[in-house]
Amino acid sequence: MNAAARAGLVGAVVGLVQFVILYWRRDDIGSLDAMALIVLPYGLGFFLSWWGRLPRWWGVATMGPAITAVFLLANIFVLRIPEITDLGDWQTALCLMALGATAYLAAGGIFMPVHWGLRGLLIAGVAAVYLAVWSAPDVIADAARANRLSRAEVPLIAPTLPDHRLVYLDYVGGRLELSYEGQDDRSRVDVSVGPESTASLKAACRKSDPWDDIQEYEKCRRVPPGVWLRSGEYGKIIFATYGDALVRIESPTMSEKELIAVLDTFHPVEAEELARLDEG
Repeated sequence: MNAAARAGLVGAVVGLVQFVILYWRRDDIGSLDAMALIVLPYGLGFFLSWWGRLPRWWGVATMGPAITAVFLLANIFVLRIPEITDLGDWQTALCLMALGATAYLAAGGIFMPVHWGLRGLLIAGVAAVYLAVWSAPDVIADAARANRLSRAEVPLIAPTLPDHRLVYLDYVGGRLELSYEGQDDRSRVDVSVGPESTASLKAACRKSDPWDDIQEYEKCRRVPPGVWLRSGEYGKIIFATYGDALVRIESPTMSEKELIAVLDTFHPVEAEELARLDEG
């Protein structure tokens, strides 16, 4: 195996070990784990580069993690691509392995005594791959969002709102949150879809948040069967069920009839379709 291939293999192994840490810790990842993700590429990279007898291994092992860090910093502060873990487990592993392999290949092209043509090919190839990733943040964002939505524990549903655009979409805290704005920027509709409350719709209507135990004794009334309405200082909110989910629709501008009409337009959507709807 030539030196360039060995350098790429070292980077791939380093990326795989980083994934193992992320997979093992998941939501419990803390400052020590983050430190390990930073320190590990250097320690493991130095050992593997030396063990793999890479020419000028010390330079490759130093530059490889540095290239990775620059790419990730650009990702966070410039490109704003979503968290890599939102892509799914095996996709995350492949991304980290590919990032490690390309970083060490570029480092090998810089430090290892190779023919100038191969040196230029390695550096240019890695630069082309990184530029391709940087040029398609929306594609990556849609894929990550669709993967997260596909694991949602609530029905994936959305209303049909003519002359409105989706400006916010997220799945957080076990709830699907969507916000729409009118084309004239005067109308706004906020939708929450979450687990069906064990309490009645009336009880859910009287809570500030239907999915917690905070009680607010606000006046609620039933409108059509299966729909409860709460009017307040900032607009109207209706509560209803859709399958095994509780739906909350709020608007500071719409009337009672308009909100009920919105409820009637709800329909199931695929995760990929819902992710593409987000234009905010």
